[in-house]
Amino acid sequence: MSDTTSRAAAPRRRPLVVALLAGAVALTIGVAPASADTASWRSVAPEGLSDAILYHVSSEQGATWTAGIDVTDWSPLALRWNGTGWTRTPQPAAHGRLDDIVAAPGGEAWAVGSKDEGTKTDMPTVQHWDGASWQLEDLPLPADAVGGFYAVAVSPRGTVWAGGGLVGDDPDGYQDSLLMTRSPQGEWRNTEIPADAAVGSTISILPLAEDDVWLVGVKGVSHFDGTTWTRQRLPAHLDGQTFYLDGIAQRQPGEIWTVGLVQDDKLWRRPVVLRLYHGRWEEVRTPKETAQLQGITFDEQDRPVIVGETFDPAVDPDFTYLLTLDRAGHLVRGQQPPGSGRLYGTDIDEQGRIWVSGTNDDPSGLHVPYVAVRD
Repeated sequence: MSDTTSRAAAPRRRPLVVALLAGAVALTIGVAPASADTASWRSVAPEGLSDAILYHVSSEQGATWTAGIDVTDWSPLALRWNGTGWTRTPQPAAHGRLDDIVAAPGGEAWAVGSKDEGTKTDMPTVQHWDGASWQLEDLPLPADAVGGFYAVAVSPRGTVWAGGGLVGDDPDGYQDSLLMTRSPQGEWRNTEIPADAAVGSTISILPLAEDDVWLVGVKGVSHFDGTTWTRQRLPAHLDGQTFYLDGIAQRQPGEIWTVGLVQDDKLWRRPVVLRLYHGRWEEVRTPKETAQLQGITFDEQDRPVIVGETFDPAVDPDFTYLLTLDRAGHLVRGQQPPGSGRLYGTDIDEQGRIWVSGTNDDPSGLHVPYVAVRD
């Protein structure tokens, strides 16, 4: 998506679509323990980067990664946490971006995005960290493919899922779906989804098992049961509306949450949270203010931590947006990490720490990369 408004003039190639929301369902999601208000955030922003954006952060088996773009030279950026600071890892592509990254078992990692090479631009890429270096994957894509991968995830059995979109001719601005899998044996395959289950460009992937995979795209949510893809029936008041979902996560077995935005006449973009509970999708009430949500994780007490950005300085002058549960079990704006700006990614590590990543808008127009951790 080239979303220059929400990315403060930085190129985000996820396709954004606009809609009106007619109604909402108010839900109470349990009662948050008092400790939810006492967690401590601390900034661990990378040093030596003057103009960069970090779109995602991921932790697995003691390894924490964050990825994005170094705007100074339009180069892909992948940083690994060494326990006290961030180490920048050499990239196999000189120019491009990384939209998503996932830490994997055994010290491995996967990252996806797009690269520019000579006269060719926006070439979808997947790259693999083998514990020592990054290598670009050889993918069965057309040589002239234009677009990008926006999401990557690894199933418990080691299947790698990479999703995104290819530029198409849709007058509404949608992109053709791009979804690929890599078997544990190393074979890449294109995955086709029937038209009645397709969600357009894939924005986020949640592979809970080989027969339990969730996709979030520009046209909703789809589920794979190992045999069949099924587009999810979302709350009735969203029927006929176009909306944009981004992050997806599981709270507990059978309970899936996804977050994003809807748009109305007064607020422009309003945060939206949907959850699947007892087999039914419902909307969780969010504050009625201008913002969009882009990432979600759950802490050790199953409390959601949802990140995004606002465009209204009256809501937050630094454009930070973070939702958590209050003591009554409602989603409210939570404690702001120190020095934070726009937040794009979040994850929990094995120690129960919550990580967030994003960028700050410098008065001079630069994008100052940002990461914080909640102990």
